[in-house]
Amino acid sequence: MTSRTSASTKTIFVTSFQGLVSRVLESGVLAHLTENPSVRVVLFVPDFKIEYFKKAFGAYPRVTVEGVSRASLPRRSFLFYKLSFMLLHTRTMSLVRRSFRGYKHWHEIFFAEAAAHIFGSTKPMRELFRAANYYFSGKEVFGAYFEKYRPDLVFSTDVKEVLDAQLLIEAKRRGVRTVGMVRSWDYLTGKGMTRVKPDTMVVHNDTIKQEAIDYADMDADDVAVVGIPHYDPYMNEKRSERDIFFKRIGVDPSKRLVLYAPWGGKFLDTDWQVLRMLNDAIDAGELPADLHIVVRMPPGDSADRTRFPESGRITVDMPGVSFPGEHRKANEMSYADLLHLADLLFYSVVVVSSPSTMVIDACAFDTPSVLLAFDGDQDKSYFNGVRHYFDFNHVANLVRQGGATLVKNKHALIASVRAYLEDQSLNIGGREVVRREQCFLLDGQSSKRLADFLFSQIF
Repeated sequence: MTSRTSASTKTIFVTSFQGLVSRVLESGVLAHLTENPSVRVVLFVPDFKIEYFKKAFGAYPRVTVEGVSRASLPRRSFLFYKLSFMLLHTRTMSLVRRSFRGYKHWHEIFFAEAAAHIFGSTKPMRELFRAANYYFSGKEVFGAYFEKYRPDLVFSTDVKEVLDAQLLIEAKRRGVRTVGMVRSWDYLTGKGMTRVKPDTMVVHNDTIKQEAIDYADMDADDVAVVGIPHYDPYMNEKRSERDIFFKRIGVDPSKRLVLYAPWGGKFLDTDWQVLRMLNDAIDAGELPADLHIVVRMPPGDSADRTRFPESGRITVDMPGVSFPGEHRKANEMSYADLLHLADLLFYSVVVVSSPSTMVIDACAFDTPSVLLAFDGDQDKSYFNGVRHYFDFNHVANLVRQGGATLVKNKHALIASVRAYLEDQSLNIGGREVVRREQCFLLDGQSSKRLADFLFSQIF
């Protein structure tokens, strides 16, 4: 049965299957979309999160939430998804294949590299893979929703997610216009081949636009640069008062914060060693006694907290909304989590981080950062340790931009933290380069630019 709306109403399908996407929608995108009384939004989310999304977005006018299960997908969807990782021909993926996270035997590496070279290095072969994905995608999953709501536009917030890809395929079959979003800085070079090309694409910055042209085979005129929507609250929302924030995290407001962003168990097992180095340096007087370390755990990962130093000057911050029975990777990053992170970055005097987006977040607040480029107390080989990460496409760009100090041992770590404590203006030019190249326009209007682009596709 078709859902009844005015003939002038435009319906937009919007996806939020990945846990870091809802913060983008809450940062202003949905508000701008629903300011237009002629627009209705149907939000597709994982079925086990439907109550969370109804609570989070229920106050928005003309927004309907629909839950979809991955179990509804045909097996071949997951086969093509896995193949996309094998076939992506980038330096990042070549390094991953050779690392401890990749293949274990030389013949597997050889086969995967050969497949990537054959099918991933030229546009015709990439298009052949996409055509196979399209024609052999299997049964419809979203057919009933297309019949019910008759959408005018499909907005995929994560073009490589398996459910998003299926929705894009079904939209194309029905002649419905599609827009895809590249949700993170490493997505086009490190998360598999783009299996379904949307009609148009929105990206954070000009670097990612070029990657969309090079690896997703988009035409330049079909890629819009809008900035980073979830950074809008950094600019538009007022930070918590210092006393209130420090009370919230249980820390004496007279302390100076060092924000530590761990590698997480997925990547490394030495976070506890780096924390011990920092804690011991404070004990020894190598770093000031008024420092307090806040360890902000990755929203979708964990680290072995049992080995963290037992110290009253270390606080563990656990962001994200979890769901019973689901892996931590399924966590949602709520709007409250986003504002809490903004407070952390604002009140921190220095960030010590793995090569994550935390460095870019820190630059948005002009907070100095130290990049960890060593394996704690260990001396691991290039592919078994952290060194190869710094040759990933996106990380190499960040290092080139010079927004953080790269440290390769304990002594450099302590010296760099101490130097920033003594002079916050160090590296200020590099942080400006990161803001310009990674954030595009840090003006609090990225969500509006994104919403306006979506409007331009239907009005």
